Amino acid sequence: MKSIKIVKSVEYAYTTDIKSLERRGSRKVYIPSSVVWTPICIRNHPSLVSSSKTEDNNTIVTTTLKLLTPETLKIIRQRHMVFRVTLTDDRQYLVGINGRPYTQIVVTENCPESITDNQLTEINVSFKSDHLPPYIIQNVYG
Repeated sequence: MKSIKIVKSVEYAYTTDIKSLERRGSRKVYIPSSVVWTPICIRNHPSLVSSSKTEDNNTIVTTTLKLLTPETLKIIRQRHMVFRVTLTDDRQYLVGINGRPYTQIVVTENCPESITDNQLTEINVSFKSDHLPPYIIQNVYG
């Protein structure tokens, strides 16, 4: 049975906040409930796309999260971020991990010529790894 995969919310935390992340295979991670996630006010609906390619017999999965927001994301360059993406069916994915490689974040602030053009801040998060983004299983401990 197919399910509709639409992003309904995006939150972020710093990698230092999820040090006790536990990986359960390539598709599941346990994150303690004590992690404080900061919600991002988003314009419906962000996109989450994962694509894979093979280079030198190694699979590289690039996951890209694109969203529009009226707020300014507080990116502190000395701190790395991870993102919790929640779908409409309440499944949650983790984009990023608590170590290297870190997410790459590009923020574009728009001041358009016309008032009818997009004035929201565009955020593009890119993450490369050897697997698809894992599902988050929370409240297991902590």
